[in-house]
Formats: sequence, structure tokens, C-alpha cells
Amino acid sequence: MQLKKKKSMLKSSAGSVSCALAAATCSLLGAPLHAAEGEHGWKVDTALLLYSETDRVTAVEPVIKMGKQFADDSTLDMKLTLDSLTGASHNGAVVSDQPQTFTNPSGSAYTTKAGDVPLDSTFKDTRTAFNLQYTRPWTRTLRWTAGTNFSSEYDFQSFGANAGLLWDLNQKNTTLTLGFSHESDSINAVGGIPTPLSSMPSATSTSTNTVKLTEGDSDSRSVNDILLGWTQVMNRRWIMQLNYSLSNSSGYHSDPYKIVTVLDPGNPIDDYLYEARPDSRTKSAIYWENRYHFDEDSMAVSLRYMTDDWGINSQTLDFKYRHELGNGWYLQPHLRYYTQTAADFWYESVPTADVAGLTEASSDYRLGNLDDMTYGVKVGRKLSRGREWNARLELFSQSGDTKAAEVDAFITQVGYTFYW
Repeated sequence: MQLKKKKSMLKSSAGSVSCALAAATCSLLGAPLHAAEGEHGWKVDTALLLYSETDRVTAVEPVIKMGKQFADDSTLDMKLTLDSLTGASHNGAVVSDQPQTFTNPSGSAYTTKAGDVPLDSTFKDTRTAFNLQYTRPWTRTLRWTAGTNFSSEYDFQSFGANAGLLWDLNQKNTTLTLGFSHESDSINAVGGIPTPLSSMPSATSTSTNTVKLTEGDSDSRSVNDILLGWTQVMNRRWIMQLNYSLSNSSGYHSDPYKIVTVLDPGNPIDDYLYEARPDSRTKSAIYWENRYHFDEDSMAVSLRYMTDDWGINSQTLDFKYRHELGNGWYLQPHLRYYTQTAADFWYESVPTADVAGLTEASSDYRLGNLDDMTYGVKVGRKLSRGREWNARLELFSQSGDTKAAEVDAFITQVGYTFYW
């Protein structure tokens, strides 16, 4: 749930091309917990999200999504997202009992107090993202889908495309899915791409191995995904979905703004090195979701397990229960639990004696051991002609191996749906 810079995201769930493809190809489960009224024309979903971490990042995100089903049973979905992030972001350094001075990407210095988590208060970012997905029947039991997505920030650009097949069986009670996607990313870091494990210029740095740029001021990364899906109507109340996804990425994976602290017994902070992550990553995930409709209420439960060759294993449990209050009103509690193990190259800090043999290292707490919980409630009301408004309020709490990983956030969202 924690918002972060696109260029340094783990891409474990939201925002990836494979997630967009999964949503399109598993349309049977893509509907909300309570089916919308059948209306002609374009269905328009609008939402405004506010995400605020305590003493850290604040994000404002307006979203508009439009979808339409045509007379030939083809569907077209479009989504536009705008992000604005400001606040303070952890730079990767350890908490020290002494003040610490760092150099930010623009070249100016900033100092953190003793005992505080080192945060770069100049953090800010804006993002524009657009998704387009088209699905069309091929034969009576076979459908194809294709889509594209584009995302742009001031230091990051991404372009992706996907395609898939959906095979309906068993009187359309069973749907098998095969999908592929490709994404190309361009990282244009402020101040250039630092040489991995080179020293960040700093008032406390004793090293002469100062930062150098690699080839030019930018780098790139490509991601290829494959998705296998099975959606099954179990009975008139219960529908189930099971997905397996495999993802391989190659290219630049490091965060150009993150550093690792080098500690020496005689001089507690000896140096700050720019992090170095592997230049490839392969991960696989299994996702299982069940939705059950009672006489009036409905429930959704999902489990997700992910593992990769970085040493990260994660599990996600998500639970929603929608209670119908009458007269169009509903109340939907939400609970989400997430846990992960640390990457093989994650360090809180590195001893000076180990630097010479170091090839990969990161102190980004998002690559360490993490446990987080999101809980809240959504309230809404269905109106005439398929219209609906809703509001969501949630709390997010995260813990890990370091003080930097302790993050609390407040999430609010308001939305309105109508047909046009």
C-alpha cells in the first residue's frame, strides 16, 4: 500500500503490466463485490485518493476510468491516473547518535539530527499514467484481449503492451487464460546514474572514490511477464480464480537515490556508498481469490504468494465483506496483511572490512524483512441509473528490521460512478 517512486518499486502488485493484463483477462472476477446495474453507454468511475505517511510522503491521486461494452460483446477500458507526491523519503542511511550530512541529487547538502531516520525532505514527484485495454470475441468460446500502458515522471518513463487469450468452457462456467506482456522502462536520474558502490560526496565521507556516471545520464530496464489463469463458477453463489504469473526483468534495477552506510569500529560512519542491486530479477507468484454472495451480502478473500531469485518471499492476505444496509447503502470492511523476507543483498549497514568484496548491497527497507497491516472501511450508496458514490477510510501500519521501516499512513478516497 505504501506509495513510492516508480523507478524503485519492487513491482510486486499494483502498477505492473501483468496486473493490468490479469484484470482484463479475468473479467469474471473483475467486477465489484456487488454487480452494477446493466446500463448502456460508457461507465465512468472517478476517484480521488489521499495517502499521507506520518512525517514522510504525502500523495494525491485523481483517477478516471471509462469502460464500454459494444453490441458485438467487445469491451474497451481506459484509465487515466495522475500522481503528485511530496514530503520526505528515507535515503537508506542508518540512524546514528550523531548528526549526519548528505548530498541530495541536485548537489546541495542537508543534515539530519542525531537519532532521526535520515530523510531527504526535498522528495517530490509527479506521474501521469494511461492504460488502454480492448477485448473482443474471436469465436463462440474464444476471446482475445490486447492493451497498452504509458507512464511518465520527470525522471522515469515506461511503455508497456500486453496480449492474451480467454477460452470459455463448460457452458462458460470455466475460463482459461493465457497472457503475455512486455514493459520498457527508462530511468533518467537527477544528477545522473551513479556507479554502483561508489561514494556519495558528503561532509563525513573519507573516501576519494567519488561518484561517477555510467554511460550517459540514463539507463533502462525491460520486463517480460506470462500469466496463466483459471476462473471457475463453483455454484450460483461462489466464484473462484487461480492465477500463476512468471516475470523476468533485466537492466537497471537499483535506486539511484539510495545509499548504504559503511561503519568502521574506529570511526562509526566511514562512508556512504550508492547501492547496487542485481541487473536481473526473476519472480513467480500464485494468486487465489474467492468471492461468495450470500442472500444480500457478499465476501471476497484472496491469497498471494511470491518468490524471486533475490531471496524475497512474500505472502498477502486480503479480505473484504460487503454488508447491504438497505435503501442502496452498503458498508464494506477491509483487512489486508502483508509479510516478506529480506533480499539476499540487503544490509542495514556494511563493515568497512567487507567493502572490498562487496558486489551487491542495498539498505532500502522495502527490500528488508517487512510486516504491514491495512485495515479500514468503505461506505457507499447505489443511486438510480447505475450511479454510485463511495468513500473509503483506511489505516496502514508497517514494521521491519530498522527504525526506517516503521511507517504509519492514513488513506482516504472518495469516488463517484455514473453512465454517460
